[in-house]
Amino acid sequence: MPKAVMAVYSNPATPEQDEEYNTWYNEVHLKELLSLPGVSSGTRYRVTEAVHGAASEHRYVAVYDVDGTPEEILAQMGTLPAPSPAIDAAGARIYFWEPIEGGSA
Repeated sequence: MPKAVMAVYSNPATPEQDEEYNTWYNEVHLKELLSLPGVSSGTRYRVTEAVHGAASEHRYVAVYDVDGTPEEILAQMGTLPAPSPAIDAAGARIYFWEPIEGGSA
């Protein structure tokens, strides 16, 4: 079982860059992240039309299983090449989620 999951919330820099953003994320960035020690798997998601509560400010989220600490993973991410200009890097958010003991059935 991984120590945590890392959720990366992001958007394309502009609506017109949606295809370029997804191509870069799927073909380049996802592979870069999965090559880092401590990152064991990753899956991308797109928000659906169904909403409970406020709408999401991010259209996409990538969820990674990680075995390192947030500090270790973030330090390794800092060694990756610069992101594509098609991503709104300033608006991206990264959160680490740890399991809650007794929180699974």
